[in-house]
Amino acid sequence: MLDHKQASSLHDEVANAYRASIDLMNETGEYSAALLNGARQLLKDNNIVMDSGVGTPLEALDHQLKALPFEEEEQHRDTAQATGL
Repeated sequence: MLDHKQASSLHDEVANAYRASIDLMNETGEYSAALLNGARQLLKDNNIVMDSGVGTPLEALDHQLKALPFEEEEQHRDTAQATGL
């Protein structure tokens, strides 16, 4: 089992690998949904959150998502009567 220092070092290496991979994706314009999801999950698992401040990329993404033609609340289907799969 890893001690605290070893685990911290490994955690840093994983975070740095995600950062380097994302930098490379930005340079090439080729993105990996799996890699981005892994980075997102690493942040979530470590309770890393951020408010979308004015003028930030996160705020711009928020505006883009709100502009999409989706309803605010999803319509849920009643699947109790579903048959024949």
